[in-house]
This record gives sequence, structure tokens and C-alpha cells, in this order.
Amino acid sequence: MEQYFEKMQEYLKMETEISYEEFAAYYADFMEYLNKNYGDMDQETLLKGRFICLILEANSQERSRRKSPEAKKFRKMMEKSNFWAGAIKHRLLNEGMTAGEIDEAQEALHRAE
Repeated sequence: MEQYFEKMQEYLKMETEISYEEFAAYYADFMEYLNKNYGDMDQETLLKGRFICLILEANSQERSRRKSPEAKKFRKMMEKSNFWAGAIKHRLLNEGMTAGEIDEAQEALHRAE
């Protein structure tokens, strides 16, 4: 997870937008990681995963609104990122965190940029 988190931090500091190809490759690789490792993730890893999902969701939503050949693909990425963010939040809630604690942890990750 750490490599995805560090890469996302790098992307967030960039002045320019990454290409569709780079975005799609990062997204696909991260989704594969979630599919394989979700059951074994601890609280800190889940929070970082949710942080990444929320950024992927927001970014792909913005890009899906543009008139481009990739708009439909970005919409699907947005939907899947939203699904994972929700699933992670649900699990964190079931494991004893409150919604407020989750939000605080997400804010702390944002400030760590």
C-alpha cells in the first residue's frame, strides 16, 4: 500500500495532469491490489486505501465530464472507486471506528501531502 500512497502523494503535488494511460495503469494496478489484499489489510492500510479511492473517484469524476473518448472509462473508474471507498468505510465502522474518527484520519492523510 505504501507505494500506492507515495505515488498518489507525488501525483497530488504535480502541476500538470497525468495522461489517461498513466492514470488508467495506476488505477488498474491499485484495484488489483485491493482485490488481492483487502481481507488482510489493517486499519492504517484501509485508511490509506480509502484515501486513494476517494482521490481516484474525484479525479475520474472530473475527467468523465469532459467530452473525450475516455469519458465513459473514467465514469466506470469513478463508480468502482466509489464502491471501494464505501466498502472500506463500512469495514472500518464494523471494526469499531466511528465516522468521525474515519474523517479525522482522512484529514490527517490529506495534511500529510
